[in-house]
Amino acid sequence: MELNEKTTTAVLEWYDEKWNLPGLLRKKIPLTPETSLTTGRYPWARETGDEIMKNYFDRFSVDDSGFDFFRFRPPETGMWPHCLRPRALRVEIKAPEPLTISMLIESAKAGRWLY
Repeated sequence: MELNEKTTTAVLEWYDEKWNLPGLLRKKIPLTPETSLTTGRYPWARETGDEIMKNYFDRFSVDDSGFDFFRFRPPETGMWPHCLRPRALRVEIKAPEPLTISMLIESAKAGRWLY
């Protein structure tokens, strides 16, 4: 097995075994390299996503200096609408960018965050 295939398999197995656990009322999510972890049907909670990415960077020795978690999980507005907040506390509403398994795989191969 080639190094690239080993890395792909290692990332998929790591995520599937550690983070893709079945819930009380749901099965495991089918994983492919195109699976988005921050958008779509099963997005991460912010706290879980932060923990997953820290574990990923440590486990695969990926340099995280170019990684910006807020691109993939922008700040949430909370329960108060903008019209009731002071201007300083207003949050720009942004849609999260997809963070896919293939992004994790390619960055693990490179040893640094590519996106």
